[in-house]
Amino acid sequence: CGTPHHRDCYKKNGECGNYDKHSEGFRWTPEEVNLQQPEQPEKEQQDTPEQPTANAFFVANPLSQFPQDIEEGVSAEDVAGFVQIHAIKYIRNFFYAKSNKKTFSWAAFFFTPYWFFYRKMYKLGAIFMALSLLLTVGFNILPPVQTLYDDMTEWTEKYNVEDLEEFTEEELAQAYTERNEMILGNPTGSILIMVQGALSIALQIFVGFKANKWYYNHTITNIKKIKAEEPDPQKQRLLFFKAGGCSVGATFLAVLANNMIVMAVDMLLTFIK
Repeated sequence: CGTPHHRDCYKKNGECGNYDKHSEGFRWTPEEVNLQQPEQPEKEQQDTPEQPTANAFFVANPLSQFPQDIEEGVSAEDVAGFVQIHAIKYIRNFFYAKSNKKTFSWAAFFFTPYWFFYRKMYKLGAIFMALSLLLTVGFNILPPVQTLYDDMTEWTEKYNVEDLEEFTEEELAQAYTERNEMILGNPTGSILIMVQGALSIALQIFVGFKANKWYYNHTITNIKKIKAEEPDPQKQRLLFFKAGGCSVGATFLAVLANNMIVMAVDMLLTFIK
């Protein structure tokens, strides 16, 4: 029900101070002050540094900093039960998203497309995985890019990077001259690689700016759907827990699938050559 307790008080009671109200769908708010505190000797109820009074057992509810409802029929507590990990941060971002204020998700930026699978937004995860593969595999199969990568591989084998410190100045100059001639001699491949990198960064920036808004829509849609299908508040919270949160398993499978696709394309290209 969200009722805050002092740890020692809760251990002594063995249950929530508002346990008798749970069957009524009770939810604690900062105005609630009727916890059933255990009886204590009079001397223990005096304010001292060692033993604070019962009034000091209340701690601030972190959700009290937000309005009770994010949207009609969807409370901040509902969202916290759905989001779970870093809920306070995301609730704050959701209020910004609702008012069309710009937010940026560094997690989504650095871990596109895997962040979507982690947050159980599988459709968006599949879309951005396909786009990411298109930008990597799609560009890499172009003949000018293949040629440049093959030349770079030969250059790396010829001039082992680990042995560069042992090269004379003339050998180093020769190595970098060959590399520059190789790049300048294939301008199409070089430009395509730069375009590939620029598009990849642009995609990540776009996702970083839109991620919180998408996650807000995903969260609100699922909460409203669960509430429409299940009237029992206790069962609703269980369904929030199952539908929301994070999925490490889905993230791992997404990484595995991405790597397998890249490997399959590389093997196919090698076979064709």
